[in-house]
Amino acid sequence: MKKILLVILSPAFYCNVIFAQTKPIELPWSPREIVVDAYDNLYIEFERMLMKITPDGKSSYVSEDVAKGFRGSVTPDAELMVADSKGNIFMTHPHWNSLWKLAPDGKFTIHAAGENYQNAWAEPAKNPVELAEIEFMVIDKKDNIFFSSPVNHSSTSCFYRLTPDNKQELLKDKKGDTVKVRQVTGIGVDAESNLYVASVASRCISKITPDGNVSVVAGQCFKRDYCPVYSQGDVAKAELVQPGPIVFNKKGELLFADQRMNRIIKVANNKVSTAAGNSLIQPCGSNMGGRSKEGYKDGKALASLFDFPGKVRLAIDSKDNVYILDGGNYAVRKLSPSGEVTTIAKTKK
Repeated sequence: MKKILLVILSPAFYCNVIFAQTKPIELPWSPREIVVDAYDNLYIEFERMLMKITPDGKSSYVSEDVAKGFRGSVTPDAELMVADSKGNIFMTHPHWNSLWKLAPDGKFTIHAAGENYQNAWAEPAKNPVELAEIEFMVIDKKDNIFFSSPVNHSSTSCFYRLTPDNKQELLKDKKGDTVKVRQVTGIGVDAESNLYVASVASRCISKITPDGNVSVVAGQCFKRDYCPVYSQGDVAKAELVQPGPIVFNKKGELLFADQRMNRIIKVANNKVSTAAGNSLIQPCGSNMGGRSKEGYKDGKALASLFDFPGKVRLAIDSKDNVYILDGGNYAVRKLSPSGEVTTIAKTKK
């Protein structure tokens, strides 16, 4: 009599198989921004269209044009977005001085703008504030919005904190001087409301504490103007090329996208290491600013390929899934805590 081997597969196995077979959601245009709200819904913005993808993978349009129905000097735009703890999404366009709010019920209102701000089709901000020009923005657990702002339209930026009651505060160091950083390429904020700033000019990431202490957390600042080197290992010796957008997971580990290296890099336990990406790093002669070969490949994180020079944005959910706007591939990818890269949504070329 032949023996029959009975194999019982766990529900998790089936879920993983089903998820792996799911086709990416098709986007009509190239994505420009992503954000995850308090309920782990992923929002993708493309040409003022806003799509929501629920944790179970269902997609729908929140708006086919966030500016529809508004007329005035500035209308809503969602090329920059952050989400608070109450399910609100705050949005603006890079280098604007106004901030709009999308409430969970779908209503758009002006959240922060000066008293002279005019839009005949929108209610004025409840607490007017003369906002500085917004370059990059992030939000902390207390719903404070941090943003970088160019100083006199230069390549040097200063930083502001916008409190939930719309008080704008300029960040200063221990000496009382305004904190300034050249060529900012991304910012992030941790659970303790420390602001982190990535700079391509210095090729490092700095930390600004609420009490004004400024320190370097990764990278050898200003070590190489040209022909930068990406090296992993001890944080005191590791080198970065072009650190960009920053997020933090539940463990407090810092993850950032390096735009020229086409990698997601982790800073944790005083070590710098690659979390995802395995593109071939080109010699200096290919690009004096540093370059790795772009690509597109899902699968194991350390074998995956990205194309970040087109554009890159990061977002993270409550389960530590990192969502990556992979601009050169016109896609939104996901890096799971287990180390798998998948494509969530992609523009049909």
